[in-house]
Amino acid sequence: MLAGAELDGRILDGRYELRGIIGEGSFGRVYRGRDRRLARAVAVKVIKPWWADDGASIERFQSEAQLLARVNDPGIVQIYDFGHTPDGPYYVAELVEGESLEERLRRGPLGPPEAARIAEQLCAALGSAHAQGVVHCDVKPANVLLDRDGRVKVGDFGVARFGETNPSESSALFGGTPRYMSPEQARGRRLTPASDVYSAGVVLYEMLSGEPPFQAGSAVELGICHLQQAPPPLAEDVPEPLRELVAVALAKRPGDRYRDGAVMAAALRAARDSMHDPGASTAQLPLKELDAERDAEPAAPAATVVRASAPSRAPDAGATVAVARKAPPSTRVRPRRRGLWLAFAAALVAAGVAAFLLIGGKGRTTVPPLQGLHRPSVLARAGDAHVDAVFVSHHSRAPVGVAIAQIPRPGTRVKQGSQVRVLMSSGPPPVAVPNTVGEPLAEAEEAVAGAGLHYALHTVPAPGRTAESVLSESPSAAADVPSGSTVTLTVVAAPRWRPLTTFSGVQNGQSVPFSIRGHRWRLAYTMAFKHTCLFLVVCEAPTASAENLSTDSSFDEFELDEGEGTHYHVFDSGPGLYRVSVTGGHDPARWSATVEDFY
Repeated sequence: MLAGAELDGRILDGRYELRGIIGEGSFGRVYRGRDRRLARAVAVKVIKPWWADDGASIERFQSEAQLLARVNDPGIVQIYDFGHTPDGPYYVAELVEGESLEERLRRGPLGPPEAARIAEQLCAALGSAHAQGVVHCDVKPANVLLDRDGRVKVGDFGVARFGETNPSESSALFGGTPRYMSPEQARGRRLTPASDVYSAGVVLYEMLSGEPPFQAGSAVELGICHLQQAPPPLAEDVPEPLRELVAVALAKRPGDRYRDGAVMAAALRAARDSMHDPGASTAQLPLKELDAERDAEPAAPAATVVRASAPSRAPDAGATVAVARKAPPSTRVRPRRRGLWLAFAAALVAAGVAAFLLIGGKGRTTVPPLQGLHRPSVLARAGDAHVDAVFVSHHSRAPVGVAIAQIPRPGTRVKQGSQVRVLMSSGPPPVAVPNTVGEPLAEAEEAVAGAGLHYALHTVPAPGRTAESVLSESPSAAADVPSGSTVTLTVVAAPRWRPLTTFSGVQNGQSVPFSIRGHRWRLAYTMAFKHTCLFLVVCEAPTASAENLSTDSSFDEFELDEGEGTHYHVFDSGPGLYRVSVTGGHDPARWSATVEDFY
């Protein structure tokens, strides 16, 4: 069995070229690949080496491929092919060029409109899976992929399950991520589409706040938090429709949440509409939000309001209420009071004319102070003063989304309905990522820090490359990113001995072929004679010989030494495909050998 990293450069079934690891799932590594037959880029997921000999793991790996093939939706990664190699099963899927939501969140939280947009697409994709009987079971930012156009693709169905799975089957049999687990998943109970809704709610919470509601402690401690604790409140600048929506999605009881992804997507769509147009009809909002708005309105006299009562379970998006108003009965004015009513009517007409003149032609107002406020507060305060806020963005050191200036100044007297230009901070100006590829790590760290950025290190073996040098960076060089963002530097690991394969015997025997990536490799072996030496004096030891399978020639031969501990024989043959054969001596000896690569 070849280690997963050694599949880089391999061609599976003569068709799929593997060109480097781009991620890992629950049971496999994901490679960037190329389909030779169709000449297109693909993602190839290969089962991890330590699962390849486990029947249950192979079955779950195949189940993931079947689930992806079963769920047909543009928001879910599409599967193209499934196959087997001597190294285990693999499947070929759509390659999403872009980044994961996890990578995006390393640069900080998202604005409410963007968070709602991504969450809506995520929930719509989950809703499609739910409609086809599949529960994802591991919804988290790392499994939410964002292509270059910002579209969402949901991947890694490695621990997903069919909705019709035996209801008594415990969710403890399935994986998951403690920070995003629903309470019933943490308890090991049956999972439903509402379980995915909870996880999607945690993802939305993290997009809005920059971190999940519960993040510290062990898996058990996190599970207790999901079971018993209320999440910390979101910031006040998060629009009320989104805060209400997150609260419903994170309800402890599945029946109090949106019933599936499609319902939550509809609620998000309504919330987004309300944020874009605060004056829009509330008939498109979820029922819970309608109730809140109507309860805040004073009751009109002589009117009958028919309201739909809120159900005990989670509301469905799009629920509306019927409002029927009863016309006041006709009033008969007695002759003796006609003069009083005429005088009252004349006063009303005069007041209406005065109000029309004041509002329509001569109404004045005072521009309120708006600096330091977030957009929703700016809109509210401007509306109270009867002026229209017009927003303009500008880079500054102030927090993103905060008003930093306004024209006219506060206290200025203007006509009602006038425009007030509000300058909103878009944060510090973007920074160009310095090019550090090929540079020593120390110089790369200095360059990134000097640009006002943070860095994270990812170490990988890279035979033939200089140790402690930068192999790649993400985001790539010259990309504009917000100041203070994190750049991931992939660094060449220092060479070390890495075991490849082990074999043993008593007389003759040989190893399976193995591939060497580094310039050096060695045979680490132990040996013990059985003490039946020829003439009781000469003990001829077993002999090992190395073959270069690329040239079909032997290039080294040596005797295996006896003695305590492990012995080593080093080869400086360079990369290639090799095999070691062992020939027994006159005295039977038990030996064991391990091939180790140095890179």
